[in-house]
Amino acid sequence: MFRTAFMLSLVWVLASCASVSRFEKGTLTAHGERLGGATEVLYYAIDIQFDPAALAEPEMGQVRVKLVAAAPAMPLAGLSPATVAAYLPKFVPPPQWPEAWKMRAQADDAYEGGGFYIRFEGGRLASVGLCSHCSDGRASPVVGTPDGQRTYALPLTRVQLVDVFGEPSRERKAQEVRY
Repeated sequence: MFRTAFMLSLVWVLASCASVSRFEKGTLTAHGERLGGATEVLYYAIDIQFDPAALAEPEMGQVRVKLVAAAPAMPLAGLSPATVAAYLPKFVPPPQWPEAWKMRAQADDAYEGGGFYIRFEGGRLASVGLCSHCSDGRASPVVGTPDGQRTYALPLTRVQLVDVFGEPSRERKAQEVRY
């Protein structure tokens, strides 16, 4: 009896440690937690992997991003290396990265800044990463609804995340965030 009660308690404790919320919709993954004493989960990291089918989805392709305060909110489907380079600098790998990683990263056509990491392959949008609470600082990347009516700065509430990207195909708790 004690062994069963102990095992059940251990399972409950370990399950309650899953404090990271994971929101998935197609090729989009968002992670959130209760940041800074918030009463609700705030989604601070969003990763979208693109293939031609993902960009063709009217909902996803028309989601807006505002790369800097002075930039217009642009649909994801309209991003190109030239438009992104007008607002964000090329990605420079950190000096502490292994040489193999640096060489691979330098071969990519990637840009970063203000909480954005945007990568192209052959001139085609390959991925977009947004993060408000990553690395050493804080950023407030801005996303907008496909209709262009509303914009939100990260971190996002679940209601805002759904307003921009739609209902998730899967939601769950995770032990950790893997980038």
